[in-house]
Amino acid sequence: MAPSGDDLTRTSGPDEHAASGHALDSGRFVAGTILTSRYRVVGLLGRGGMGEVYKAEDLRLGQTVALKFLPKTLTNNAAALARFQQEVRIARKVSHPNVCRVYDLVDGEAGSFLTMEFIDGEDLASLLKRIGRLAEESRDHVISKTGWPRNSFGGYLPGH
Repeated sequence: MAPSGDDLTRTSGPDEHAASGHALDSGRFVAGTILTSRYRVVGLLGRGGMGEVYKAEDLRLGQTVALKFLPKTLTNNAAALARFQQEVRIARKVSHPNVCRVYDLVDGEAGSFLTMEFIDGEDLASLLKRIGRLAEESRDHVISKTGWPRNSFGGYLPGH
């Protein structure tokens, strides 16, 4: 059972999470978990070195969003939290049709997390697994859609 309080409430069991259709089923929150009385977790989307990302429903606005959490090992790390806050500051300055929007940084009983635009579709890792390595012209086309400028070495400068 989840901790009591307004910030974190578990409303369903792990069986529902497994049935959600997500390949990843060992996240820290199961489907149905309510965070900060506002976000209902739908399922785990992915996990990496900088945390876990969940699909969630914003109960106040009735919209699907993504929630990004730092890894548990970094939740009390002041430097990691500062980088997380800086990520929000920088991401809020970026406005491009091919970059997801970051909405807010939320602090709750479950820890700090980003709320961001949920974009439904195939992730890059799945695409590469399915088709193999991208041809150079395809790679350049995908990267150019981000609007990132090229650096003097012919590479791209993300986030600029």
